[in-house]
Amino acid sequence: MKSPRFFRFQQNQQWGFRKFIPRHSLLAQEPWLLEDNELSLRCKVTVAQDSLGFSDETTMPGIQVPRCTLADELGELWENSFFTDCCLVVAGQEFRAHKAILAARSPVFRAMFEHDMQESRTNRIEIHDLEPQCFRAMMGFLYTGKAPDLHSMADVLLAAADKYGLERLKVMCEDALCKDLSVETAAHTLVMADLHSAGQLKTQVLDFITAHASEVSETSSWKTMVGSYPHLLAEAYSSLASAHCSLLEPPPKRLKQS
Repeated sequence: MKSPRFFRFQQNQQWGFRKFIPRHSLLAQEPWLLEDNELSLRCKVTVAQDSLGFSDETTMPGIQVPRCTLADELGELWENSFFTDCCLVVAGQEFRAHKAILAARSPVFRAMFEHDMQESRTNRIEIHDLEPQCFRAMMGFLYTGKAPDLHSMADVLLAAADKYGLERLKVMCEDALCKDLSVETAAHTLVMADLHSAGQLKTQVLDFITAHASEVSETSSWKTMVGSYPHLLAEAYSSLASAHCSLLEPPPKRLKQS
C-alpha cells in the first residue's frame, strides 16, 4: 500500500493503515507467514526531511531561509545610481555606474579599467554604437542577470552582448531570434549570426533555410544577403546539398538471418 501524503512524526505518535493486511489473508498463508506463530514485517522507510529533534514537549519549527535578493539589490544600485564611480555616455545621455560591477561582468569593461586607457584615467566611457533603450536593457542584465524584453531588440542586443563579452545574454538573444524565425527574417538572422559568431543560432537558421529554401530565396532580405555576403550563400547551398544527399541515400540493407 502507498500513501500520497507525507507525515511528520511527533513524539509518541503513530501513523499507519488500519486495514494493512486482512486477518484472513495471514491465516490463509499461515505455513510460511506465521512461522512459530510469529509475524515478521520488513519495512522500507523514506525520510523526506531530516529530524529536527525534540526538546521536552515542544518541537522546534523549521527554519525558513529567505530567498536570495542579491539581483534586486544590485539592480537598485543601478536604477538609483547609489555610490557610483564612473560615467557612461550614450547618445549624449549620461548614466552613472560602478566600475567594480562592470569589470566583474564584462571582460571588455575590465580591460578598459585595468589598462592605462582614457576610460581608466577619466572614469568616463563613450558608447557610440548603442541607443539608450538598448543600453539600459544591457545594463539591467549586467547588474541583475535577468533577461530584458528580447523580442523587440534581440538583434541589437546580440551585437552588444557579443561586443562586451556577455555570453549568457548572447545565447538568450540567439534563443529569442530562433523562436521568432520566419521565411522573411531567415536571411537577416543568418547574417546576424555570422557577424556575431552566434554558432547555435547559425546552425538553426541554416536548417530552417534548408527546409524552406524555395520560399526564403524569394525574399528581399535573401537577395540582399546574396549580394553582400556571398560566403553565406555558399554555406546555405552546402547545407541544402547535404540534406538532399541524405534523402537520396538508399536505406541500409537488412542483415539476412540464418
